[in-house]
Amino acid sequence: MMNNLIRIVIAIAIVLVVFIYFDNPVHENKLITGSNNTGQVIPDTSSEVVEVESVFTRPKEGISTLVGGSSQAVIEMLGKPTRTEPSAFGYEWWIYNKSLTTYLLIGVEGEKVTQAFAAGANLEVAPYKIGQNIDEIYRFTIVQSEITFSIDSNTYTFTLTEEDIDNRILVQFDNLFAMLYIDSESRQLEAVRFTDPKTILLHKPYDILYNGIMVETKTPDSLTQAAIDRANERQIFELSNVYRLRNSLRILLSDNELQKIAMNNSEEMARNNVVVNEKFEISKFSDQLKESSIEFSSAAGNTAAFYFDAGEAVNGWMNSKDHREILLGQDFTHTGIGVYGSYYTQNFIERKAVNTTKNIPE
Repeated sequence: MMNNLIRIVIAIAIVLVVFIYFDNPVHENKLITGSNNTGQVIPDTSSEVVEVESVFTRPKEGISTLVGGSSQAVIEMLGKPTRTEPSAFGYEWWIYNKSLTTYLLIGVEGEKVTQAFAAGANLEVAPYKIGQNIDEIYRFTIVQSEITFSIDSNTYTFTLTEEDIDNRILVQFDNLFAMLYIDSESRQLEAVRFTDPKTILLHKPYDILYNGIMVETKTPDSLTQAAIDRANERQIFELSNVYRLRNSLRILLSDNELQKIAMNNSEEMARNNVVVNEKFEISKFSDQLKESSIEFSSAAGNTAAFYFDAGEAVNGWMNSKDHREILLGQDFTHTGIGVYGSYYTQNFIERKAVNTTKNIPE
């Protein structure tokens, strides 16, 4: 009799655990961190300077031809941007978002184009193509773990990790770099960032060994940083929908209340330096939802830290299995994004009755 009772109690406990696990409508992923948290910038004290040789001839067509040229050339090719936004690196973003299939960000400093971040599937990104299989890229691209180049009398070497080579390949052209963002699950080219040498040094996307002077950027004041944060929120929102559309998923709408939760969460992570202070417990998304008036049938949240911009943060989520599943969750209808410095939060909910038409976070 006692043995039967124990079996019954155990069976009930198992059923309760399974019910709680599978019935939980809120999924919260762990924080992921980008290269700007672990990357090293090391001065080279040796006197030997490696001679620099360009690996590829620069493309003569496509978006990359704009980099290094004038902003007027951008207008002649693409027209005027939908909007302009500040960055943390001195250049201004020109946003071309009239279609998710031609979504493009152009970096402009003064009247010079410093970079182009191309995510839309229909953009001309020669010698590559968005959606191209990685095996095909390998056939005509030399993938190196170390790339050395010079600016004036200064020499710099980028060192790529195995993870970088897997989903953030760096290719060197004549006075131009291409960062190839790979979707590690589909093994396809997700986006391309064409950039001049100075700008990629400002970003510090990989470990750097340098001989001479390191290129640095000024820290933005608080008002400028707030504007940069809002810009990153809008770009994350748009890039999320670019990748969702490419995967035949519904386009998300923006929810202001969900965004407020995300903004508060990112600020809390930043102020308490949660990457270093691992014992600090940030507010749970599930608790924040209970305290809000948001109606939902399921919800989930992704967080990230120390990615240098929106494109990098979204690529980080896309290449983490758990975060990718949320970003590409087929049932979600709304999202809210909050950025505070280099901390990012994106929340998602499924709402049966879609009652908002607002698309761009403010």
